[in-house]
Amino acid sequence: MSLEHLKNKLVKQFLCATQISAVHFDEMTDTDVSLILDLLTHDTLQNFPLKTPYVAKFLKKMINQMEKKENELCDEIYYKYIELIQKDPNEGPFYKHYAFNSDETDEIKSILTIQESTSIVSHGTTGLCTWQAGIAMACWCLRNKHLLDNRVIMELGCGTGLSGLSACINCKPREYWFTDCHSAVLDVLKNNIQVNQNLHTFNCKFKVVQLSWDNIGDVKLNYETKPDLVLAADVVFDQNMFDPLCDALKWLMMNGTTEIYLFCTQRNPETFKTFQEKLKSCNLNFKRDILPDNYSILLQQDCPIYVIHIK
Repeated sequence: MSLEHLKNKLVKQFLCATQISAVHFDEMTDTDVSLILDLLTHDTLQNFPLKTPYVAKFLKKMINQMEKKENELCDEIYYKYIELIQKDPNEGPFYKHYAFNSDETDEIKSILTIQESTSIVSHGTTGLCTWQAGIAMACWCLRNKHLLDNRVIMELGCGTGLSGLSACINCKPREYWFTDCHSAVLDVLKNNIQVNQNLHTFNCKFKVVQLSWDNIGDVKLNYETKPDLVLAADVVFDQNMFDPLCDALKWLMMNGTTEIYLFCTQRNPETFKTFQEKLKSCNLNFKRDILPDNYSILLQQDCPIYVIHIK
């Protein structure tokens, strides 16, 4: 993809399948239309396609907006739309593509390609989709590289792997451990790692570990090999998981040097309040910050996203 593509806001939103309702089609230009049409035949989207119904809805919105402005459209966009609505909507797998900017400049540091489920809940888990707090954590890694440099990092509930891939490719940790308890999630994760290894250079060693928070000690760690840094995103939505999660966090903190960052989307204020009370009852001292609005074009911040730092 050209720099012209990657500096375009609409293109970035299209590539990561931003919700149609969050895209400002009223600001669209003829250049935007040309760039999107050019992308549809690009090798990346041919090999790792976006969800077919999403692309069809996106093109339909583009067509409606340009017709509303009485702008002339090329026949190609109509032909492409008709082709898409005639395709099997479930003929996957489907992917999303996240273009990450450097914090200091507009330079694109990486485009990470992530296979995701077409359903929010699949195989009994929500871990086959990338959630907003996970995207936020991936952006945060890029903006806080100094906190990751030369450190052993464990991610709890890594899901599709976006945050960990951002850390491994955009930062320089000493080692990164992707952990999750679901076999189906780890299968998708391994595929995402392989896809991105073919596209990028990894800056650290990594391993994939099947891990349940109930059995955190099963990873056979001792004080010397426990991680320096623990990361997790969107792991506090289910109150039934608060006890095993906090027990795992306490165990990881036993060496006195491990730091923990939890990225939490506050969908239900009461649930989030209950989790913080649980942390206090476990003597896990923490600071809480909220991410600013418009933290990244890749994010849809319908709900506040908090960062809990336990040290």
